[in-house]
Amino acid sequence: MEQSNQNPLIARVCAEKRHERALLLVTFGSTHEGPHQTFATLRNAFAESFPDRDIYMAFTSKFCIRKWFEKTGEEYYTTDKWLEAIGEAGYKAVSIQSLHVIPGLEYSFIDDRYIPQFHRLYPQIPTIVGVPLLWSQADIERVGDCIYSLFRERLERGEALILMGHGNNTDKHPEANGRYRRLHDYLQGRCSRILIGTVDFEDMLFEDVAERLAEVCPVGTTLNLLPLMSVAGDHALNDMAGDEEEDTPLEEQSWKIRFKALGYKIEEENCHLHGLADYASLRQVWLDHLMAAEREQ
Repeated sequence: MEQSNQNPLIARVCAEKRHERALLLVTFGSTHEGPHQTFATLRNAFAESFPDRDIYMAFTSKFCIRKWFEKTGEEYYTTDKWLEAIGEAGYKAVSIQSLHVIPGLEYSFIDDRYIPQFHRLYPQIPTIVGVPLLWSQADIERVGDCIYSLFRERLERGEALILMGHGNNTDKHPEANGRYRRLHDYLQGRCSRILIGTVDFEDMLFEDVAERLAEVCPVGTTLNLLPLMSVAGDHALNDMAGDEEEDTPLEEQSWKIRFKALGYKIEEENCHLHGLADYASLRQVWLDHLMAAEREQ
């Protein structure tokens, strides 16, 4: 984060500043409408719990920033731009809440890149970081219990639940991907028909899910699909629940199409296009993480 006079946020944040403390919510971003409604819900939830500060939201994906601006004219900014503006506005303290699910590559940028750069430019401003959703074993069990409760009735009817996480396709953060395995193991203790797969973590791809599913669910079982992501964006809409694409090999179709080809039942009502942050009980985990971080400061 190099200090820049070209940052349009500086004037904006200085003009809009109402409190002495700032809260920056950090998420990957999205180019779809639904996730932006989720972002608004998140901002409102944090505003209710932290009324003594100005709240901003950063995207870490420059692709999402560019595409959303081209689509709507609304502009988001990266974490470093927001932190520079917060520093220039003279805030007395800044809290940063990760809206990531696992402490993987995207989350690592906060501690490894953005905060050190911020402290070099604004050493007088203290920072606090709230951790991602799946941080501790207690978090894993809490999230698992929430998910089980949300789908309990369907599971008791004999249906199954397939969760699609993103995952890191790098071995630099093995314990981050391990959070999926730990959550999967915990959920298996609640119901053997709850399974987790990912888009990028090679140990938990579609093929692995299909193999495990065949062991616990006969052909004809109704499957429910849910993104194990903060928002239901591109992966949820296309990779998880997308419709069949002509002239596309089966192995490149969505999970919905591939599971149906294996003989399982998936109706539109079984494609739950809601991010984890759309559920109040799960949203509260992120809120509690920031509250805990501020108590420990």
